[in-house]
Amino acid sequence: MYKEELMLKLLLLFALFFSGYTLSGNISKISDGDTLSLNAKGEQYKIRLLGIDAPELKQSFGKQSRNHLLKLCPIKSRAKVFFKKRDKYGRILGKLECKNAKEVNKQMVLEGFAWAYREYSKEFVKQEQRAKQLKKGLWSEENPIYPQDFRKQFR
Repeated sequence: MYKEELMLKLLLLFALFFSGYTLSGNISKISDGDTLSLNAKGEQYKIRLLGIDAPELKQSFGKQSRNHLLKLCPIKSRAKVFFKKRDKYGRILGKLECKNAKEVNKQMVLEGFAWAYREYSKEFVKQEQRAKQLKKGLWSEENPIYPQDFRKQFR
C-alpha cells in the first residue's frame, strides 16, 4: 500500500512539473509576428511564441507576419497561453490559442509567416518544410533572410 501511494504521489508531481501553466486573458497588443501582450488578471504580460521566429518588422514579410497574427488573434480577443518558462528578457515563452486559431504557433509557420526556431525547438520543422514546398508567405521570395541573420546585421 505504501509503495502504491508513493508511486501515485510521484506520478502526480511529475505530471504537475511537466504540464506547465495556462494564462487566459485578452490580446492587448501585437508587436510583431511572434510577440504580443496579453492582459490577464489585471496585469500586462509580454508573450513570445515558443518554437517560432517571425521576420522583424523592418524585414521583408515582417509587417505581413504581424498582420497575420493580428488576423488570427485580434486586439481584445480572448486568448490562452500554455507555458513553462520565461526567456532571458522576461517574456513568457508559450503556445498561443485564440478563437480564430487553436494552434497559433503552428499556423504561423504553416502559412509561411514564421520559421521553425530550430535553436530552441524542432516541433514546427515539418510545417516549415510544407510552407516552403508550397511557396507560402515568406517562402514566395527566392532567398528569405532568417530573422536571426537579419538581427545580426544591426548589432
